[in-house]
Amino acid sequence: MGLNTDTRPSRYGTTEEESRMFRQAEDNLRQAKEALRLAQETYDRLASRRPLRIPARRWKKLRNRRSLTDDEKRARRREAECSATKRRLELLKQAQKRAFIYSFEADISIVRPSDELVSLFQEAGSLDQFAKRLAITRREAIHALKAAGFDVVEDIAREWEGGKSLRVLSKEHGPTPQTISKWIKSTGRTIKPRNSNQKYDRARMYELFDDGWTTNKIATTMKLSWATVQRCKTSWWNAKNTQV
Repeated sequence: MGLNTDTRPSRYGTTEEESRMFRQAEDNLRQAKEALRLAQETYDRLASRRPLRIPARRWKKLRNRRSLTDDEKRARRREAECSATKRRLELLKQAQKRAFIYSFEADISIVRPSDELVSLFQEAGSLDQFAKRLAITRREAIHALKAAGFDVVEDIAREWEGGKSLRVLSKEHGPTPQTISKWIKSTGRTIKPRNSNQKYDRARMYELFDDGWTTNKIATTMKLSWATVQRCKTSWWNAKNTQV
């Protein structure tokens, strides 16, 4: 005895059998979403109780750090002090670069009033344009302004502090962005590497890890990538074990 299935089209353009299958699919999808929600809640509740899995090499590094003798600790402190001294010498060398910039004598001497040279540079608004108007090289232009009592390197550094980028200063004055960067550093100023500013609250992230939040949940809440949160989780775990 066969099944009596109504295959007549309904008023919505589908058969009764298709409508029933569609309703069944909607119910299955609703149940799947509810099961997924319950599973996520259970996972978040139990995640804080699960021990973190740390790579073997990281465990080895932590054990070695805890088992250091007093002599080894002193040796590491001396190594850190040597690195700090080396860094200070590098900064001192950078501060001396400005003297190196002006160490070369100009090939020609420009006989003009100092005020006229400074006014000409301010009117040109560019180191290269100033050099072209006087038909001299860029280095000779720097020396000419220095002899007139105007420090063009310091002036460019002030423009950078005012918000101009290295690329914009390069287009205006002629030297490459790398040269502009060296000039600014020679004045004692510090230029941070590109993308060095953190775009997230690391302290807040550490608090969430302490509260048992998972990497996925923090990444979704703070709108960050999973890899970024995982790197912070590694540093948070290392800091926690260092305190212990």
